[in-house]
Amino acid sequence: MNANSNPGPPVDQPDPEAMLDRLIEVGAIREDDDGTLRISAALHDILDLYEQSYGDLSEQDFTEAVADAFGLDYSEAVRRIDEEGVTREEFVAYLSLRAHFEDEDEPVPDSLERATMASLVVDIAPATPVPQGMRALEDDEVESFLDANDRAVVFVWRLRCDPCDSMKAELEETLDLLPDDVAVAGVDGEAAPTVRERFEIDVAPAVVCVADGRQVGIETGYQSPAAVADLVAGALGDD
Repeated sequence: MNANSNPGPPVDQPDPEAMLDRLIEVGAIREDDDGTLRISAALHDILDLYEQSYGDLSEQDFTEAVADAFGLDYSEAVRRIDEEGVTREEFVAYLSLRAHFEDEDEPVPDSLERATMASLVVDIAPATPVPQGMRALEDDEVESFLDANDRAVVFVWRLRCDPCDSMKAELEETLDLLPDDVAVAGVDGEAAPTVRERFEIDVAPAVVCVADGRQVGIETGYQSPAAVADLVAGALGDD
């Protein structure tokens, strides 16, 4: 989000490549050997804290928070959010980056640089915690999925979740151990309140076994591939 609220000469936009290099330098972004960019564990933790504070704000409260952060009056904040398409994810990243730089005892980038960095962080962060290779369901799609499958396993994931990441690293092995006739799908637990309420889930990851629309088994927290296979075999049968 452009922090300049007064008209004037054009302001040079920060170079995204330079901002990315800076994020890598301070440990906010890490680059794997194959060139894949990922949010660091340190920044993940900060993003999670700010997401809890700002992710579910009402529109008015969100606008007031943006106005306060950028020194704008309310009407100007409304205009900027609308014209520049400022998202909650970008705002959370913007706030989180200040905390990360401060934690690293590094100079905090100015508002324009940090806004550019926030956009980079949002682009790099996965849009959903459901891993590739697994069917992703929205909250309102789960019932029809369960109606269409007599035996099903629903994985409930969460972003910035170390146990979830550990399970996803072993996902191929886990899926290979499950019966071919058991339908498998995943949901973003934070975006699926109906699923959380129905299965009384307040921890991610979670593995839910459902037979004929009825929950017959559930485990929460990290589960090894063998543990998932045992849960499914015990709850749904392994034939």
